[in-house]
Amino acid sequence: MRVLSGPWASWGAQTDPTAVTVGVFDGVHLGHRTLIDRLRATGLVPTVLTFEPHPAEVLSPGTHPRLITSIDERLALFEAAGVELVGVLDLGEIRHLHPGEFVTQVLEERLEMAAMVMGTDFHFGKDRSGDVAFLRRAGDLNGFKVEVVELQTVDGIVSSSGIRALLELGDVRRAEVLLGSRYQMSNVVVHGDKRGREIGFPTANLQPPDRKVIPGIGVYAAFASFNGQRHQAAVNVGVRPTFGGGELVVEAYLIDFNDDCYGKTMTLEFVERLRPELKFPGVPELVEQMTDDVMKVRHILSSESQDG
Repeated sequence: MRVLSGPWASWGAQTDPTAVTVGVFDGVHLGHRTLIDRLRATGLVPTVLTFEPHPAEVLSPGTHPRLITSIDERLALFEAAGVELVGVLDLGEIRHLHPGEFVTQVLEERLEMAAMVMGTDFHFGKDRSGDVAFLRRAGDLNGFKVEVVELQTVDGIVSSSGIRALLELGDVRRAEVLLGSRYQMSNVVVHGDKRGREIGFPTANLQPPDRKVIPGIGVYAAFASFNGQRHQAAVNVGVRPTFGGGELVVEAYLIDFNDDCYGKTMTLEFVERLRPELKFPGVPELVEQMTDDVMKVRHILSSESQDG
């Protein structure tokens, strides 16, 4: 997969005709994947234009939306879905382009667009004045095809905002259904206060990523991957109220693993929420609960596909 980045005006013109779709595509969920499938069905070069930073940060400076996927995660998902060309746009560079200028200068001159695929709610250009009707007229005039895809529904419209809300509630199972893959979060393993080691459950502590959605407070069954290996893990997202509370932490107890992983980049794949985080009367009660949690995690993950 080829990636075009930097100012769009510096992108070299493509030589092969493309089929293009445009959007943030946070999460690359089932609705997004339907658009990508339609791109591939055209027989043209399947091409996605995405945005980095998130448009909300451009339109409302100082806004830092929590994302389902980082740009690197999005690119990996695009490639896995069969996208061959991705253009990464900064909305700040194109927000003042009128719809016709965007179509001509970006889509046609830079991307050699021969077909465009979009959802029924697609808007673009200055003041979001471009829409499906505009594209149909432009297609008739300029000779490119336009395909409109109905929004995907699974007990309601599949949307990035809806999936974010599910994750914040801790419903990672439901989020996985709508995403088409498990929710993942990665960061470097840092030193903690070693309380877990003292009670027989040493944990790998991940600093919560600044820009990612953090699943709701609770205990989860998850897979933890680093150095090319994957381990079953019981993950706590919370403030550790039994020890007096504090800042939000993400800590993973890797089952049947005893080596050092400090400084390694670890990826957590959230599979299922077991329970809320609780405050226990003392350490013995906490250890008893954690022992039960680990047994449940083993049972849940033993029947899960390692590939998600």
